[in-house]
Amino acid sequence: MNLIIYGVNTLKEAVFSGNLKMGDRVYLSEKKLKNGIIDKNLIKLFEEKNINVLTKNDGAFIKDFGREALIKGIAANVEYREKSYEELTGKANADNFPSVMPVYLILDEITDPQNLGSIIRTANCAGISGIIVPKSNSVFITSSAAHVSQGAVFYVDTVRVANISRTIEDLKKRGIWVIGLSNEAEDDIYGMDYDVPLAIVVGSEGKGLRRLTAEKCEKVLKIPMAGSINSLNASVSFAVTAYEILRQRKYAGKK
Repeated sequence: MNLIIYGVNTLKEAVFSGNLKMGDRVYLSEKKLKNGIIDKNLIKLFEEKNINVLTKNDGAFIKDFGREALIKGIAANVEYREKSYEELTGKANADNFPSVMPVYLILDEITDPQNLGSIIRTANCAGISGIIVPKSNSVFITSSAAHVSQGAVFYVDTVRVANISRTIEDLKKRGIWVIGLSNEAEDDIYGMDYDVPLAIVVGSEGKGLRRLTAEKCEKVLKIPMAGSINSLNASVSFAVTAYEILRQRKYAGKK
């Protein structure tokens, strides 16, 4: 699908990941280029990669890329290839464990593109194997999500499935432990051993984990709270859990 991307870091990662390549076009705001706002090192990178750098006046820039892109002063169109669920999980089965130790993230009806972008950025930093979202009642990759992810959309595969419950059952058949996050759970995330193939399920921004989804999970855990407010937003809940998994798997016992 065609994806408008904007902002220095997002375009830089588009180049490094091969999504912006020789012969492609990048557009700059004439005014911001003249005012010295555009990163000259990035323009140099485009020239080295033989990517065409063109300018547009503000009216044309807004028409083609939107006002948010104009604020950054640099934008491009790229082809974003969405992988399938089978492409994402094809090698994940009990026969390959423990040589392959995946951590998938399932987002149960996340609708805010900025939340999705933040989650994708964290997923890349924490080594998540891929993200699974439902085809309905859920946001997918948008320009805003790509920007907030700072280009991580090009490194973390995000796939859509028709039914989250059936997907959870499929993952369990492959030998993957499915863990839901809910502030109503009895056990917390710090009491589990994460040295197993995993899928983490995070609920929507407002309603949290749906009852049917929670029932499909093998375990539902909470993040302990020390303050007056009893919940974190979806992206922060995921980040806290993802880094506890990373800590256990790579840094436990190290000083």
